[in-house]
Amino acid sequence: MDLDWDPKKRDDTLKERGLDFAIVAEADWDDALTVEDSRTDYGEARFVSLVPIHERLYVVAWCMRGDKLRVISLRKANARERKIHGES
Repeated sequence: MDLDWDPKKRDDTLKERGLDFAIVAEADWDDALTVEDSRTDYGEARFVSLVPIHERLYVVAWCMRGDKLRVISLRKANARERKIHGES
């Protein structure tokens, strides 16, 4: 899967959360729960996924830009989100 992201957002996430957008390439999309983010008009379809990466659950906000998945944000899932996904 080809990924894309805003370099500044990636750097900010690395500094603030210690997470690299590049790990999204290793996500288990077969086990993801995904909903469209319709809170506002972004001018494009955006999605939020609860998706396992390296045996941990993450929240990934993303959209498709051409044939690339563009990572908008990445963070570790909280307890409520893990429960929604079915983890303990």
